[in-house]
Amino acid sequence: MKIIYYIFSFLFGAVIGSFLNVLMFRIPKGISIIKPNSFCPHCKKPIEWYENIPLVSYLLLRGKCSGCQKQISIRYPFVELVTGCLFFYLFIKYNLGLEFFFYVFFFCSLIVISGIDFSYQIIPDILSIPGIFIGLVFQIMKGNFILGLIGAVFGGGLILLIRVIGGWTYKKEVMGLGDVYLSAMIGAFVGFPLIITSIFIGAFVGAVLGVIYIIATHQSRESPIPFGPFLAIGGVIVIIFKPQIIHFFALLGINL
Repeated sequence: MKIIYYIFSFLFGAVIGSFLNVLMFRIPKGISIIKPNSFCPHCKKPIEWYENIPLVSYLLLRGKCSGCQKQISIRYPFVELVTGCLFFYLFIKYNLGLEFFFYVFFFCSLIVISGIDFSYQIIPDILSIPGIFIGLVFQIMKGNFILGLIGAVFGGGLILLIRVIGGWTYKKEVMGLGDVYLSAMIGAFVGFPLIITSIFIGAFVGAVLGVIYIIATHQSRESPIPFGPFLAIGGVIVIIFKPQIIHFFALLGINL
C-alpha cells in the first residue's frame, strides 16, 4: 500500500509543479493567478485540460504549442519533475508530519523564486518576506525559535554586508535586497549554524555554474548572474543532507 502513497506523492507534486510554473510566469507580469485560464505565452491560445497534464502533455505535444507550434520551454516539465521528486522525498522522510507541510512551502517557494530570479533577475518579496515569518513559526513549533531567529538574522545580515561592501568596492549594486530577504528566509528554516553551510554551498555552486555559463554562452564577466537560484540550491541541499552535514562536522569536532 505504501508504494501507492509514494507514487501519489510524486504525481501530486508534479501537479503542484505545474501551478508553480503559473506563478513563475504571472507574478512578475502582475497577472492574476486565478484568471484567465492557462494560455500559450506566444499565441495566447487557451490550453485545454488534456494539454495541461504534468509531464505527459509535454511529451505528447512534443514540446510544442498545438496552436502556433512554437517551442514550449523545457522549464515547464523540469519544474514539474523536480517538484514531484521533492514531494516524493518529503513524504518518504516525514510522512504527513509537521515538517512535511512546512518544507513543502519552503521548497515550493524556493522553486518559484529561483525561476523568477533566473528569468527576470528579481526576487518577489511577496514570497520571501512572508517566508521569513513562516520559517520562524516552524522553528517555534519545533522548539528552536532562537536558532531560527539567529539563522534569519545571520543569513540576511551576511548578504546585506556583502551587498554594502560590494557596492562600495565596485561602485554598483552587486546584490539586491531580494537576496537579503531570501537568505533570511532560508536562515529561518534551516536555523543557525546550518545557514552558514547553506550560503557556502550556494556560493560554491554559483561560482562553478557561473563560470560554466559564461564560457558556454560567451557572456562577458560583467554580465549579471542571478544569485537567488544558487542560494535556493544551498537551502535545499542542507535540508536533504542535514544528517550527513551534522555528522561531517561532528567528525571535525564541531557540534551543530
